[in-house]
Amino acid sequence: MNIIKRLTAVTSLTVCIGVLAPTTIVLAKTSSTNDSHTMKTESSGSAAVGFAVKVPQKQSDRIDINGILGNNSLREGDRNPSVAKLQEELKQLGYYHGEINGVFGDLTLKAVDTFQADHSLSGSGVADSETTALLYNVSYHQAQLKAAQAKAAEMAQQEKMAAEEKARQAAEQAASEQRQAPPAPAASPAPTAPQNPTVQTVTYTPNTVAQPAPAPAPTGNTLTVVATGYALNGITATGMDLGSNPGAKVIAVDPSVIPLGSKVVIPGYGTYIAADTGGSISGNRIDIHFQTKDAALAFGVRTLTVTVIH
Repeated sequence: MNIIKRLTAVTSLTVCIGVLAPTTIVLAKTSSTNDSHTMKTESSGSAAVGFAVKVPQKQSDRIDINGILGNNSLREGDRNPSVAKLQEELKQLGYYHGEINGVFGDLTLKAVDTFQADHSLSGSGVADSETTALLYNVSYHQAQLKAAQAKAAEMAQQEKMAAEEKARQAAEQAASEQRQAPPAPAASPAPTAPQNPTVQTVTYTPNTVAQPAPAPAPTGNTLTVVATGYALNGITATGMDLGSNPGAKVIAVDPSVIPLGSKVVIPGYGTYIAADTGGSISGNRIDIHFQTKDAALAFGVRTLTVTVIH
């Protein structure tokens, strides 16, 4: 302890006369306690003797509770890249018309509310995991559909151009052959014997056979649903083997809304059997079975009015 006191006194005296250089480190070790003490001056030129005091940095006034708790829900007032991603997906689907700024404000809240209402989700205005999962799924399917449509249009244009070029070459070849071929001699008409005109009597009898009456339109309960597509090579919830019968007209339903075994008429696609279920098929949601994954992706996500025949 005497050594420390002496060193402290010497250092203080040196500081007073301005001789002590910056960043001086003094190490003292007492023989009685074996404690080590380090004294270091800051590079600014001021001297410090004894133990250094660490001043805590100023923390941010706002703590990201979602980041601490690991909650993926986004709500009004949030500011982070996840909000910007949410705004991009909503804007791609036509729900959000503001700036992509990563701030969950009034426009973002209105867009989330409208999307949830259109897809029969809880209208809380909070972009929870269910909302974001469906949003990204819808956006992904629409992007895939647009890409497929663009590719089909490009292929159709290429085929059209190839057909026009082939027709042009064929026309040029035919014209060239016609110019090179000698003219054919005119054929003499064969003499025909004179014929006496004959008169035939035709009796017309109108068809009185009754035509069958058109089949009555299906009747049942109409229901507006959000429809998606899927392709399954296995057994449905009711035991139907889609692997051996990939063309079966089957849909997955929520049995509490559409009972299993019901016939469901889908406009433009025909009559399907409610023979399957799914973990994400809840409420007014159906999943239409297609023979291929590409056909299911091309169908995308649609809002349809179907007829349920029990």
